[in-house]
Amino acid sequence: MAKFDFESLTIEDVETIEMIAGSAIDSIMDDAAPKGKTMKAIVFVLNRKDNPKYTLEDASKVSFKEAMELLNGDESDPKEQPEG
Repeated sequence: MAKFDFESLTIEDVETIEMIAGSAIDSIMDDAAPKGKTMKAIVFVLNRKDNPKYTLEDASKVSFKEAMELLNGDESDPKEQPEG
């Protein structure tokens, strides 16, 4: 899985993440920001792009490990490996 790219978000994606997380997009990674809501919002937005029927409930069931892989990228992804 490729690393999550904030710059690829649409305005609608940003609005959705802010609505679910309850804070502005530029503050969602602050230490005081709620991480569960933020991760759920990002997981929801990203998975909804591939599956329009994906729900917030579905996002709530994603493990912390899976969410972190989505945000940071999966090191085993050949697209993420340096060419050599």
